[in-house]
Amino acid sequence: MILPAAGNDIALAVIAFALVLIPAIILHELGHFFAAKLVGINVLEFGLGFPPRVARLFMWGETEFTLNLLPLGGFVRPLGEDLIGPIDGDKVKRDRDELQRRNSEMVRLVSEREMLELRGVEAHRMMSVNEAPPLGRLFFMSAGAMMNFLTALALFFVAALFGLSLPVGGLSQIDFIAEGSLFAGSRAKVGDVIEKINGERFSDFSAFYDILAEYDGERIVFSLLDGESGQAYELKLSPEFGERAGFVQVITVQEGSPAAEAGFLAGDYVIAIDGVAIAPSGDTAASLREAVEKAEGRPLRLTALRALEEGPPARLELTVKPRLEPPAGQGSLGMGIRSGFGLSDRTRFANGGTKYELIPQTVSQAISYSLRTTGETFRAIASIPGQLLDGSLSGRDARPISIIGISKIGGELLQRSLTEGPGLMLHFIALISIFLGISNLLPIPALDGGRILFVLLEILRGKPVNPKTEARVHQIGILLLLALGVIIMIYDLIHPPSLG
Repeated sequence: MILPAAGNDIALAVIAFALVLIPAIILHELGHFFAAKLVGINVLEFGLGFPPRVARLFMWGETEFTLNLLPLGGFVRPLGEDLIGPIDGDKVKRDRDELQRRNSEMVRLVSEREMLELRGVEAHRMMSVNEAPPLGRLFFMSAGAMMNFLTALALFFVAALFGLSLPVGGLSQIDFIAEGSLFAGSRAKVGDVIEKINGERFSDFSAFYDILAEYDGERIVFSLLDGESGQAYELKLSPEFGERAGFVQVITVQEGSPAAEAGFLAGDYVIAIDGVAIAPSGDTAASLREAVEKAEGRPLRLTALRALEEGPPARLELTVKPRLEPPAGQGSLGMGIRSGFGLSDRTRFANGGTKYELIPQTVSQAISYSLRTTGETFRAIASIPGQLLDGSLSGRDARPISIIGISKIGGELLQRSLTEGPGLMLHFIALISIFLGISNLLPIPALDGGRILFVLLEILRGKPVNPKTEARVHQIGILLLLALGVIIMIYDLIHPPSLG
């Protein structure tokens, strides 16, 4: 049965959630678990998912591994802590007395230490979190984030071994085919792209222009890709490259921009600037950018051609005033452009961008890539506050997203990974792992960073904070985090994030 589009998207999002978030959280908790073992802190339970408990899986030393109902990652329950924070002795005694009162003498309750004793742990080998030295607790509390960072390093490494998407050459797109022109009567159609000439790739659109000029009148072989199916094919043709005309194609026009106010539409062709024809080359867009820069806000008269449903294209004279301080990502004119040129037979070529292919890396290259990419990711995250302050990054683009948003984006990437290779998904999981590690180190109550903050206060004060106070702060923190999480999930449902 073929799923409808919406159902397929939901299925992919669920699969992405299982592939991205659950393993990242479990690995985070494994970091805490192994750190506890190294420090000497006893771990009573390692849970897959969150309670209620479904089953006990197995025992490893004194630790009980359990399967729980809510599939939201996992947790570690060390001696002396619950899922919120440290447990003080008075609370333990009150809970035991209350349970004993309810159960009378039907069930004998045991404390955590009695439980460890039953599991074969000697009393002198028992250590709760609060009994560990401060440096040991810092290591235990930060180990989850460190495991996430190590996971990202490993994933970037594996992704590089599978293959990185690297540029291998330029592309030239067929923009127009006239009757009796170079591609008329052939298999080629508008939208197909040329990737090779005589079996050789060209570095970019400028190189395509230069190479084609050298074959004026000769019979050459074009290697093309179908613009719809991507299927490769070849054509042997003799281009007439003597007379050429340059143009700049308008791809997009931002609403409210100078280009929009001047009357430009996507699909227009700029052929002259202040009455001077754009010289043919492989980078005609540079001519327009240079003219805009030199104008310094002075109005420019641009001559454009606009295709009509019938008849020849309309010739337009449009005046546009460049902005001196344009919004981020829009440019002075507020329109996306690309280079192009035409032949004497009215065949038009436009810059088709860059051809990328998956190229597997060697082990040494993969190690270098992993370290470099992880470092670049940390630098990019660290630059976010500054970009928000200077306006180069909008709050909408930098907003946090919930597990719903992450799952949706993961579903989109999973769909693309089916055709583009697993590296794409591995990169996404690595990025989420880094974000998870960093967010857990933030000094917010109930997170690892909040717990670390209390240990640092203990080191500065020379004595620990009252366990009751710390537990209360963590309880308030987790309630606020849950409320914020609900708000972000609602926002993601109303305004779903996407790769776009």
